[in-house]
Amino acid sequence: MNSVWSDIRHAVRGIVHKPGFAVVVIATLALGIGANAAIFSVVDALVLRPFPIPDIDRMVMLFETAPNSDWDRHGASPANFLDWQEQSREVETFDAYEWWDVNVTGAEQPERLQGTLATPGFLDRLGVTPHLGRTLALDRDDFGARTAVISYALWSRRYASDPGVVETNIILNGESYDIVGVAEEDFNYPMGTDVWSPLWFDAETRAIRSSRYLTVIGRLREGATTEDARAELDLIAERLGEEYPNTNQGRGINTMAMGRAVVDIGAPAFLYLWQATSVFVLLIACVNVANLLLARGADRKKEISLQLALGARRGRVVRQLLTETIVLSLLAAAVALPLAGAGVELLRSSLPAHIQRFVVGWDQIDLDWHVLGFTAAVALITALIFGLAPALHASRLNLSSALREGGRSDAHGHGRGRSLLVVLEVALALALLVASGLSIQGTLRMANEDQGYDADQLMTMELVLPESRYEADEKRSQFYREVVTEIRRIPSVVAADAVNILPSSGSNTTRSVEIEGQPAEVLTDRPTAHFRVVSDSYFQTMRIPLVSGRAIEPRDRKDAPRVAVVSERFAARSWSGEEPVGKRFRYGSEPDAPWLTVVGVSGDVLHDWFLGEPQPTFYVPLDQAPRLGMFLAVRTAGAPEQVMTAVRAQVAHADPNQPLFNVQTMRTKVSERIIGLKFAASIMGIFGIIALVLSTVGVYGVMAYSVSRRTHEIGLRVALGAEKRDVLGLTVGHALRVTALGIALGSVFAFMIGQAMVSMLFGVIRLDAFTFIGIAAILAAIALLASYIPARRALGIDPAIALRVD
Repeated sequence: MNSVWSDIRHAVRGIVHKPGFAVVVIATLALGIGANAAIFSVVDALVLRPFPIPDIDRMVMLFETAPNSDWDRHGASPANFLDWQEQSREVETFDAYEWWDVNVTGAEQPERLQGTLATPGFLDRLGVTPHLGRTLALDRDDFGARTAVISYALWSRRYASDPGVVETNIILNGESYDIVGVAEEDFNYPMGTDVWSPLWFDAETRAIRSSRYLTVIGRLREGATTEDARAELDLIAERLGEEYPNTNQGRGINTMAMGRAVVDIGAPAFLYLWQATSVFVLLIACVNVANLLLARGADRKKEISLQLALGARRGRVVRQLLTETIVLSLLAAAVALPLAGAGVELLRSSLPAHIQRFVVGWDQIDLDWHVLGFTAAVALITALIFGLAPALHASRLNLSSALREGGRSDAHGHGRGRSLLVVLEVALALALLVASGLSIQGTLRMANEDQGYDADQLMTMELVLPESRYEADEKRSQFYREVVTEIRRIPSVVAADAVNILPSSGSNTTRSVEIEGQPAEVLTDRPTAHFRVVSDSYFQTMRIPLVSGRAIEPRDRKDAPRVAVVSERFAARSWSGEEPVGKRFRYGSEPDAPWLTVVGVSGDVLHDWFLGEPQPTFYVPLDQAPRLGMFLAVRTAGAPEQVMTAVRAQVAHADPNQPLFNVQTMRTKVSERIIGLKFAASIMGIFGIIALVLSTVGVYGVMAYSVSRRTHEIGLRVALGAEKRDVLGLTVGHALRVTALGIALGSVFAFMIGQAMVSMLFGVIRLDAFTFIGIAAILAAIALLASYIPARRALGIDPAIALRVD
């Protein structure tokens, strides 16, 4: 221990003696370590530990899978859920929930809340301790009771934290519910929920097997593993497929650990990409530090040689040099933590609040002890990996020659080592810059390229009618017809229409379809398509082109023949090479479902970047399939926001208890939908800039140091008559050769990373040769300049002075 403390004291003295060197090393490493710590805090909160509930290791989530779908997280039908619950032994408890967005009315302004219907034991099994009152753990005698637990946020906002709120009533979708409790402040699951109410299965619901809308959570029995549950549930799914072939044949059960299942499907790809790029930044920083250490080792040859000559063992010298590197790394880690904290705060504040509440784990992002441990580990590993090689190199000396040279010449080993590090630095920088460029290009393309409709000057909003007041189809369609008609009369409104699902809305509805003349043996073999319910001029309002036939028109009322407009991809998949107009198909699982006649073919629409490309879609008239929930799309002649007061007035005139929500322009909707892509591109861009700066500084530093060590040689060449341009070409040529090797190696790295990004990011990224070539040219120009400036400066020294340089 005495020798360890001695090494530490020696390291501190060295830092004090060479403060400039120490500051450069600490600042360089702090950038790399801080970037890794900041990103790790996000990965830790959103992927590794997103949902801090008791015994989460025993919790699983169960999804249905479909034979003709790559998506493995379909909801479960009530009948299947109840069969799983009855037949499973490895899963001791089951809970299910479904989305239940509701309109809350009463004395306050009507408001749209996100609700969840959950089986009564749901909150208890997630470890919820109510702030006030109780949870939903009701007795069987309370079957069908209308009770509710509200969130702490809703209690604070709408009820001003009134402790007497329990046992009062709240009006949800026009019906009275008894408030029995307030959830604890930190509980937020499903994300964004403001009210929970019991989910009951009556006799009719218990028989539903073809409608899949439940999310299922299971708790494993003591000692059981996820693999045990998966094996058992696979057998249960097989039995159900044999027993109910029309609805279950080919359908499996996807059993996932809850800690992994609650993570957004796209989050790991983004976050691991960020973490990988932050590691690249750290590696570039470490290469710079290794070069500095090699240079310092060369300058300290006389000191180290003297230690060895006086009897110090080589291992002792290596340990001393390594201790200096570790001390520098730990100091860099201390500096990195405030940088990481600032980065985390910037990340957290950059995401809009109304989106944050739906991101699992977002409120857990912090520099906790996990991040501190990670930061310390990164600092130590950095010191060991990139401090050991220079320490070994510095201690491997020929004592007699080292003592005679006095540090004048640069040994070939040191020169080769630094050149190899420059190759590695250029390669890492190229790979990271290409990845950044591809990410930014992909994001810009998704934000700006044609998605099949015109998103400019388009205001959007959402309404959901309460079923208790709009149970009849005619009342639903009449409400939306009247509202759309009145909105069209507002000055500066060019067009207005209703649709059940807007592009980039974050939701979707699909239906299985049967093409006339192409029967499927069982329901599960039918293809699926996006299902859209639209009012009579939706295609004109959205400016979706009509390829053939006609659009939905006012004559397509409830008593008129059933019709549909299909997208080009739907038509190509269903009637390849044939004229689609006049063909027939039907949707749904009912054997007597009516046939729809295709009256038109529309252009394809990219519903969501997450899907990668447009999907087969069909559109049916609002009057022939009225829905409770619809989006309104209002195209204006001026700024879309200016019509909202008049639009709200028209909706309130039709129904004063009907709130409008998700009010935003279509451009904002598209922008927020790709916010994950924009975040990724921003982080990648920042890392790319850091990598470019570090690599520029690193290459310049190595070249300047190399030239300074060769000043005597340069003076001798000039004194012997060498042309300055020849000497300059020799120096610059060496830099370009090293850079070319780095670019060649980096191109391989960049191609591999690009391929990984293409597969991870759902087709958003496209490999682009111009990006590779452009970034390679930038790095070559930087290397040329970095070698030219010090070489030109050295050539300006008088040869007589250069020959005297020691």
